[in-house]
Amino acid sequence: MDESDAIARYYDANTSKFLRLGGAGGTGAIHRAIWAPGVRNKRDALMYLNHLVASHINPLPSAAGTELRHLIDLGCGTGGTALFLAQTLGLRVTGVTLSPVQVNMANASATAGGIRDQAQFLTADFASLPPLPPADALCAIESFAHAHDAGAFFAMAAALLKPGGRLVLCDDFLADERPARAEPCLQRVRRGWHLNSLISLTECKTLAEQQGLTLLQDDNLSAWVRPFPAPLLWLLSNITRLPLNTPYWQNLSGGSALQVCGKMGWTEYHALVWERPGNAPKERGP
Repeated sequence: MDESDAIARYYDANTSKFLRLGGAGGTGAIHRAIWAPGVRNKRDALMYLNHLVASHINPLPSAAGTELRHLIDLGCGTGGTALFLAQTLGLRVTGVTLSPVQVNMANASATAGGIRDQAQFLTADFASLPPLPPADALCAIESFAHAHDAGAFFAMAAALLKPGGRLVLCDDFLADERPARAEPCLQRVRRGWHLNSLISLTECKTLAEQQGLTLLQDDNLSAWVRPFPAPLLWLLSNITRLPLNTPYWQNLSGGSALQVCGKMGWTEYHALVWERPGNAPKERGP
């Protein structure tokens, strides 16, 4: 089984548990809850990244004529973010995930929301996408670190984006300075969560720059990602060292190890925004 198949099976097996146990509350979110200032409840914390992506896309000009602006969600999960953006900003959205289970859920949600004509979800690897229309914006929420080749990810993103288009990426990154003793814990994160590109923020920015993308913003959200209470984290991080190989056990092992890494300052959680240089299409006058 290659790594793409392993990631697909991991999400096929775990997605319903993520939604049920993660407190998604109908948001479709299987990403991190961000407890920023002003966030009062779990639903708002899960919606924080959706609003963040929207805030960076909304300044982009409207498409010409009656055409809708196009967003591609790279690693779309069950479509929560893409559908929120379609409904909130009136976008046409394309979501891509390796998981057929997630694609079925996302398409069902689009139909239930009455926006099936604005949203399509595909079972595909973003490393080898089928032909897609150019994008006004791309987002990748906790999917970049799955990429087999981080440099190829940014080459793909730069090729998909229209001039003036933006890429919003939210994910975990290695701290530039970390002790050798961090490596066993980081390896548990990589194995448990099937992460191939858990790299440093410095390396990530360099790879994006090499593809001609201009960094507009870097927000360190690490302080707003709440860990488990210390006794529970200690218990989980030790129990999940047991060599069980079920998909949800992998998630618990990788997730508890990641929380330890974050607490120790070995990893950070960032939201980054890049732009492809060039003039975005101007909005037509009356």
